[in-house]
Amino acid sequence: MWNHTRPAHRPKVVGLGQILAVGVATVSLLNAASALSMPVPERKVAVAVVAAWLVLLLLHAAAYQWGDRIRARLGLAAYAGAQAALLFAIALSRPPAPLKIALFMAGIAELVTLAGSRWGAKGTIWITTGAVSVLVLASLVTADLYRATTDGLILAGTGLVVHAVAGLLHRPAVPGASPVPGVSANAAAHLSAREAEVLRELVNGSRNSDIAATLRISERTVKAHLGSIYQKLGVESRSAAVAAAVRQKPTGAA
Repeated sequence: MWNHTRPAHRPKVVGLGQILAVGVATVSLLNAASALSMPVPERKVAVAVVAAWLVLLLLHAAAYQWGDRIRARLGLAAYAGAQAALLFAIALSRPPAPLKIALFMAGIAELVTLAGSRWGAKGTIWITTGAVSVLVLASLVTADLYRATTDGLILAGTGLVVHAVAGLLHRPAVPGASPVPGVSANAAAHLSAREAEVLRELVNGSRNSDIAATLRISERTVKAHLGSIYQKLGVESRSAAVAAAVRQKPTGAA
């Protein structure tokens, strides 16, 4: 019998943004169906308002879905600002309170996760503070001080939990251990989280197009990351970068 070896199929990586996109899209449809089927006439919501909710929530879901492309083109700060504007508009449209709070909670969780390795602890604190401020302002416009402070309190508590979880997930690694499978700790220590992911795919033998598809970024962004990786590792080629990545100890070490 002939034994044909086929390359292993790598499953498509699904990021937090894509998961949130599906969740928000699902919630938007369920919220619209719930509002339109309300059996109590006095509590029925105008069709125009339901349509506004649906449009805003779907835009919010789309921002999550294509977040990688938006951040690659405009940067994380612009992405955060766009999502804050969408959340503010959603809050002004007066959706059900649990839905509004849940959307802000998800937004904080994603941005803190994304910004942790780029902006540091102070940056993530500003994210939470900004989200609470946006929600409080929207609640002041649409309700009263009591509702605004209550919403802000709930969201601030959520931010506290998110920061605690993020701190546990990003606590210092055990000395000598690499945070990226297949990449030595010495190599990974010099790279950003995204650069380490690109280098991992490089070690696996992926081409630029494969790396772009796996990480859901453009090939142009992949090339930019590779240039930065080469510079930080002090190499000039893909093969040299791979060799530096998998080297477990300096040359000459016992």
